[in-house]
Amino acid sequence: MKTQRFALIGAGLFGERHAQAYSRSPYVDFAAVCDMRAERAEEIATTYGAGRATTDFRDVLADPTIDAVSIATPDHLHRELAVAAAEAGKHILVEKPLATTVEDAVAIDDAARANGVKLMVDFHNRVNPMMASAKQAIDRGDIGSPAYVYSRLSNTMAVATGMLSWASHSSALWFLASHTIDAVRWMLDDEVVRVYAVSRDKILRERGVPTADFHVATVEFASGTVAVFESAWILPDTHSTVKDLKLEILGDKGAVNIDGSHNRTLEIYTSERSSFPDLYAPPTGEHLTGFVLDAIAYFVDAVVFDKPVLATGEDGIEITRILCAIEDSVRAGMPVDLKPRTRR
Repeated sequence: MKTQRFALIGAGLFGERHAQAYSRSPYVDFAAVCDMRAERAEEIATTYGAGRATTDFRDVLADPTIDAVSIATPDHLHRELAVAAAEAGKHILVEKPLATTVEDAVAIDDAARANGVKLMVDFHNRVNPMMASAKQAIDRGDIGSPAYVYSRLSNTMAVATGMLSWASHSSALWFLASHTIDAVRWMLDDEVVRVYAVSRDKILRERGVPTADFHVATVEFASGTVAVFESAWILPDTHSTVKDLKLEILGDKGAVNIDGSHNRTLEIYTSERSSFPDLYAPPTGEHLTGFVLDAIAYFVDAVVFDKPVLATGEDGIEITRILCAIEDSVRAGMPVDLKPRTRR
């Protein structure tokens, strides 16, 4: 069986998903785990059968037997690692967003192109059954011409105040809206030309996390479709799920509605609370399970069998451009236009 050697850099909350995917793929020889915390690197390497653990990413990149790496470090720490990986000749899977500045995103894509390596951004909602089915319906013309989109993806406050130690370096915009804006851009096969956004930063700041409570952005696409994207990190911790995901797309002949959190496929009631477990991405069982791991499997296929990646560096640059424009609009208090980029 054809296999190649993969490594993980960044073994945090989401990096563990990469380790799970690599440990279960028959096409992967899981070579190494790197994390700045030695105990965490050892824990993930031992749990998921990686060949070794290290705290220095240079050890991974200097290994000529390693073919590809996942970079699952915090949002703002992708550029140095990704550029170094490209220069070392490794294929690269970068967690979304590709970067938090356009300059960094372009530098990563340029490095991958210059060194002839594959670059994939992990926009895993492109293989989320709900999102993929919605795109198929739009592509078939089931709802006619899309006119208006409403999207909400928010987290409980615990994500910013406890789950992510680096939350003050990011926001729900980067952590969550990067998903939804990519998914809608992909579904509509359309480009953003203008944004207008507002934000507030009182609630989390008072709890010691200096970042935005929420962003609300009105986004205009080239076709004339208008979308509203809402992302917040201030859902109460008693919310029945850690996230709230809703998506509505209205066309001139119909509509698509997605409930990605309160789908109520499974309901559990105890004497203390009710819950509706997320069944779309549970990493359980001996095989790859759920779209989160399936997206990583797309990267494996791209490397091992030379297949297309799920989302390209250009996709990553465009989402970073949109998110930066949203932040610019918040600061300026007025709309921001996005000029079309020349595709490479």
